[in-house]
Amino acid sequence: MANFIVTYDLNGPNPSHKQVDDLLDTVGAERGRILETVWYVGWAGTTGQLLDHLKPLFSGDDLLFVAEMSEAAWTNVLLDDQALLNAWQANR
Repeated sequence: MANFIVTYDLNGPNPSHKQVDDLLDTVGAERGRILETVWYVGWAGTTGQLLDHLKPLFSGDDLLFVAEMSEAAWTNVLLDDQALLNAWQANR
């Protein structure tokens, strides 16, 4: 499993943030909101596979970014720091 960051901007009425949250809940056991529209995801596939899993929900006007990350540092994120640190380290 690898560490990914998923971020998006919604530019229309659909999908809703709730619909995106629900979709991100399907990607695996290790995930959490870091900032309002930035998520940490532990994913066993590739960056492209994760993007392909997510993008059918989004419209052509929405923005979606997926990146595999090998290092990170943070402060004051929405996800409990220790929970994020534990998930991040487990997937290194």
